[in-house]
Amino acid sequence: MDPLEEAREMVIEDPGILSGTPVIKGTRVPVHDVAGMFDAGVPMDEILESYPSLKKRQVELASVYARAFPAPKRPRRHLVDLEHVTIIKRERLSLSALTSKSRKTTS
Repeated sequence: MDPLEEAREMVIEDPGILSGTPVIKGTRVPVHDVAGMFDAGVPMDEILESYPSLKKRQVELASVYARAFPAPKRPRRHLVDLEHVTIIKRERLSLSALTSKSRKTTS
């Protein structure tokens, strides 16, 4: 069997398990977490110690799966470009200033 096909059969996405995160079938272990460790060079025995329910072949296939189906990236946070923000008027208001302004608008 082709390793990619074997990897696809090993992974499930179920909304009832970790909100649909791809996990290794029969576990709650996210496939991209395992692949990340393996691809980062973490020794196999350390990965298997961290995830005792996994077998060596599942760790290898996790890497195959993650390369074929990368995890979606989180959207970038948009920061305000302060060069293009203009402060029109800045003043400190007191409670009396607020009440006097509200009287002017209602009159």
